[in-house]
Amino acid sequence: MRPAAKSALGILATCALFAPLGCGNPCATQDVKVEGAIRGARAARADLYAPEPLQQAVDSLRRARQECRLQASNFYPLRSYRDAQALFNTALQKAEEAVAQAKVREGMARQEALNSRYEAGMAVNEALVSLRRAREFKGDPTSQALLGRLDGLRAALGELQRRIDAGEYLPARELGSKIREEAVRLQGDANRGALSPPP
Repeated sequence: MRPAAKSALGILATCALFAPLGCGNPCATQDVKVEGAIRGARAARADLYAPEPLQQAVDSLRRARQECRLQASNFYPLRSYRDAQALFNTALQKAEEAVAQAKVREGMARQEALNSRYEAGMAVNEALVSLRRAREFKGDPTSQALLGRLDGLRAALGELQRRIDAGEYLPARELGSKIREEAVRLQGDANRGALSPPP
C-alpha cells in the first residue's frame, strides 16, 4: 500500500475513532454562512426593528469564533467542534428570526406612520377651519402669527410625507404626533383669539 493511501486511511480511522468528539470542522463554512445571514438581517433593518435577536445572533457568532480558536489550539484528535456548531446554529436561527421580526415590525411602523399622517392632516384641517376668520383680519398681528403657524404645520406635513416615502416610519410617526399636538394648540388659540407660548 502506498504511503499516501496509508496516511488517508489513518486520518479516516482517527475521525472514526473520535467521531463522538466531532471530527468535522464547521468553522470556515458556517462562519461565512452566518455572517451572510447577519448582513441580510441588517439589510432588513433589524438593527432598528429587531435589535434583540440581531444582537443575540452577533453574540453567538462571536462565541462560536472563540470556540473555533480554542479548538484549533487543541491536539488534533481531541478537537471537538460540537459547541461551535451549536453556537453557529443559534446565531443563524437568531439572524433569521431578526429578519422575520423586522419585516413584521416595519410593516406595523409603516401603518402607524400612515395613521399618524392622516390624524395630523385632519388636525391641521380643523385648525384651518378655526383660522378662516383670521383671514379677514390680515392686519392684526395675532392673526398673522396664527397664519404663520399654520404655514409651518403645512410645511411639516410635507416633511412627514417625505419621511414616509423614504421609509423612515418611526421618525414620521413621531413627527405626525407633534404636528397633531401643535394643530390642536393652534386651533385652541384661534378659538380663544390669543396666542399660547411657542411649543
